[in-house]
Amino acid sequence: MAKYKLVEEAAIEHKNEYFEIRFTNGKRSIYFTSNEENLETTAAAIVADHARDAQDYHLLPHRKH
Repeated sequence: MAKYKLVEEAAIEHKNEYFEIRFTNGKRSIYFTSNEENLETTAAAIVADHARDAQDYHLLPHRKH
């Protein structure tokens, strides 16, 4: 089971690393933090848990500032 924590976009602290699942339709993104090494698997688990109807998405890392 993938370990992650969903984060609201407004609550993101730019001093921390976080990841974005951006859906191809551009209408929605899901932000999360995770210590998992395989982020693609973590992203797939998040999509399965929170956006089952999503067809396509991109995983975007946002590094510490």
